[in-house]
Amino acid sequence: MKTLNNLTVNEAQYQAITHGAGAMLVLAGPGSGKTFTVTQRIKYLIERHKVKPEDILVITFTKAAANEMQERFVKLVDGKNYPVHFGTFHAIFFQILRYTYRFTAENIIRERDKYKLLSQMISEMPPETGTQLQSDSNMDSAETLQRLLSEISKVKNNGIEPQQFRSETVTQAEFEYLYHAYKKEMSHHRLVDFDDMVLLCRNLLVERPETLALWQERFKYILVDEFQDICPLQYEVVRLLAKPQDNLFIVGDDDQSIYGFRGSKPEIMLNFTKDYPNAKQVLLNVNYRSKKDITDTAGKLIAHNKIRFQKTVETQNAQTDGVKIYSFPSKLKQAENIALLIQQYMEQPGAKYSDIAILYRTNNHMVYTAGRLIQEGIPFLMKEKPKNRYGSTIAKDIISYLNYALYGNSPEDFVRIMNRPVRYIKRNTVPLKPFGINELLDNNRGVDYAIQNILKLYDAFRFIKSLNPFSAVNYIRKGVGYDEYVRKQAREKGRSCAKEMEELEELMQLAKGFETIEEWLEHIQGYDAVMNEALCQENRQKHSDMDAVNIVTMHASKGLEWDVVILPDVNEGVVPHKKAVTDEELEEERRMFYVAMTRAKKSLFIFYVHEKEAGNLLPSRFLDEIV
Repeated sequence: MKTLNNLTVNEAQYQAITHGAGAMLVLAGPGSGKTFTVTQRIKYLIERHKVKPEDILVITFTKAAANEMQERFVKLVDGKNYPVHFGTFHAIFFQILRYTYRFTAENIIRERDKYKLLSQMISEMPPETGTQLQSDSNMDSAETLQRLLSEISKVKNNGIEPQQFRSETVTQAEFEYLYHAYKKEMSHHRLVDFDDMVLLCRNLLVERPETLALWQERFKYILVDEFQDICPLQYEVVRLLAKPQDNLFIVGDDDQSIYGFRGSKPEIMLNFTKDYPNAKQVLLNVNYRSKKDITDTAGKLIAHNKIRFQKTVETQNAQTDGVKIYSFPSKLKQAENIALLIQQYMEQPGAKYSDIAILYRTNNHMVYTAGRLIQEGIPFLMKEKPKNRYGSTIAKDIISYLNYALYGNSPEDFVRIMNRPVRYIKRNTVPLKPFGINELLDNNRGVDYAIQNILKLYDAFRFIKSLNPFSAVNYIRKGVGYDEYVRKQAREKGRSCAKEMEELEELMQLAKGFETIEEWLEHIQGYDAVMNEALCQENRQKHSDMDAVNIVTMHASKGLEWDVVILPDVNEGVVPHKKAVTDEELEEERRMFYVAMTRAKKSLFIFYVHEKEAGNLLPSRFLDEIV
């Protein structure tokens, strides 16, 4: 330990804070005092190395992080008027573009207008290009547009051409057309989005040496926070600005790189010392946040990644009773135990609901827990309302099959699925009020093929009723012939049925978490009600500052910390996500789980559902890596 400005710091922090000119890589593990180190270094540069405050640029990834860093620095220097420049990448790039091109805020396209513009591009797509998208009834759904915009963003941030990118949303021809059409329309209206700012800024600095020299003179010392989240194009711009002195001080943790979908690449951080051979490197390896076994358990997990700096994290808190792993037979039991755990915690002196966070891989897995917390009167905050996964045509068809098989009292459910697949049952033979099979057979007397199909359908209903949810959906798909019906419909419309097949697979995954069809249908029926109640509760708490449990996605938890962290649904297909297939994707999923684990200060609870009968819901492979 060393003393610096009357503060006790560890050796690694001392090296980082007192570093003078030249490049430096600071690996900052979870809870290692990263913000403290950065702000102390800025102060040291000004007061000891006599660097002019206006020559220092501090770059973060979010406005909130920039504001927090600036506030911490101002407090550190007792409110002295040091004009250090704090800002996000986009704010810095926009400042450069505004100076040269006289851009204003009016030139930045609003998020909702991006969706409108892309939707317009889809509607205007030539028939020979848009065979798949234009025949899809959900072609301009918010989800499809969001995926397309994310893919366009990835192309821009990686500095590649659209033909070098493989879209998972549309065909190659469609993607290339939409990319160029979107770019052309943006240019026509003199509009830019955040990704354009990076691209335009790079081109400006490369093509105009005098402009580059001006900004190099303006920012002589550059500090980048959360460097692991940088994308190739952002890195290129930062490298240009840092020349020729290369006073580039980067701080981050490659093990917390979880924004691959935005184009970030941990390899950039791994190769930093190759780009800057004279760069110094230091590891902030003391975790001041978590108990020892939380840190050690997370360390076991992340050690399985190959694309990383090898490192060992230590902790000042030697306690080793912080990690608990539990298995439950269903989502219902899991939710009950989450509520019970919270209630038991609140019995402790001084306990607050806000000490607790429930972290999910995606917001769509939050609903069951939210419903249970409402039932138990436990206040909670949820940042966003998950989409209704049971609102699609496919889901409604499956639900109608299940509902009618169990209860047989809804003519609406029967009418919905009686000809899916086609059974030649005429609508005018179906009573408007609840009916039995005999009444339906009487109404179809003389139509032998319809009668045979009705008898088969009711046999199917009886069999479905005897199954668990997973097996029931599988039987409807394969035994009843729903999959073939979907394929036939797609063929007749000349399009792919990939989206519908994906939805059916997702429904089967959802079904795995429930023991009975009744339990699942009850959950589905309350889905929207739970979400609306959750948002109402959240609004009340926002305005009244009520103490509440935090329900957050793993992505959104980054940079935050709580005394108690609960990680539910740690199952295959969820953690890691079912869409993670390649080694690179699985490593990012492992980093995501690592981030979630290291949010915990005192207690970490890992829950999973293990149900062999209902589709064999398995514990996550990551659990084998930490026990």
